[in-house]
Amino acid sequence: MRYALSALALSAAVVSAVGCSDEATPLEPAIPLLDAGAVDAGAKVDAGSVQDASVPADASTVDAGPNADATTPADAAMLDAGLADAGTRADATADAASPTDAGPIGLLDSGASDAGAPADAGSRDAGTDAAVDAGPGYAHTIAIDGVNDFTAAETFATSTPGYTFYVAWDATYVYFGASGNDVQTSAAATKWWTVYLASSSTGGSASGVTYRTQQPALPFPAQWHLRWKTTNDFTGALDWSGSAWADPSLSFTGNVFRGAGNDFVEMRVARAAIGNPSLLRVTSAFLNEAQGGEATYAGAPSATFTDGYDRDYAKALAFTLSQSPATAAVLP
Repeated sequence: MRYALSALALSAAVVSAVGCSDEATPLEPAIPLLDAGAVDAGAKVDAGSVQDASVPADASTVDAGPNADATTPADAAMLDAGLADAGTRADATADAASPTDAGPIGLLDSGASDAGAPADAGSRDAGTDAAVDAGPGYAHTIAIDGVNDFTAAETFATSTPGYTFYVAWDATYVYFGASGNDVQTSAAATKWWTVYLASSSTGGSASGVTYRTQQPALPFPAQWHLRWKTTNDFTGALDWSGSAWADPSLSFTGNVFRGAGNDFVEMRVARAAIGNPSLLRVTSAFLNEAQGGEATYAGAPSATFTDGYDRDYAKALAFTLSQSPATAAVLP
């Protein structure tokens, strides 16, 4: 009996000792606790770093202290918008060897861009030196020489496969380009490339210029109409007088070019000649005014109409001239 009681007493002493040890010394975590210096709102987020996704990560729970669970993947959707501002530049303390955004700063949409995602490298042509930073200082001067040096960000699909529309600008000019089969020297004299422009929401016409029996309705009140005959023997412009389309006497000498045998044409218009706009709305199309063959096609943007006779334009491109063409909005 004495031996049995001694055994029980020894067992109780062991249990008591274990309980005291558990209270006095916390268990060592299997994975080191998150370092307070690593959870810095200004520092780059390491794709391999993790945090507890079971707790909403607002300013009160994303604590630089030792309570973050380093074993749970971070949930990007739960980051407090105040800590991960997509519009904020990278912390100046970031590694200087890290590459900057592959795309121009002005291309980033702070509402749609993931703060941790890299900019799309395709939004800027890395091989084109003339395309400078597309932020507020954006400018791309196009040489009017028949060579297509528009970048991918300045290129827009049309309603007709094989036809493309281009837009760029610098401090002095807005540049437009078009490519497609009907730009070649074999084009018929009845075919035209046309562009409608507006720099404000008032003072223009919602009806376009009539070509034989085709007159389009426009998605904005246009103030200027540019036109180039595909035989390359006529380029002109019209502006809205308030009651009719009239000739504003713009000169295109040296401002339009199509190379011999080329399927690409480009032109430029002085920004001062169209009211020095900060916002420019644009739509473009080709048309054929031949009797029995009238049609409107290659509309830009591509969803503006379905090719056919006497098409009305439903949509337009809108450019903020302090930003890149890649940020063009489709209106309405």
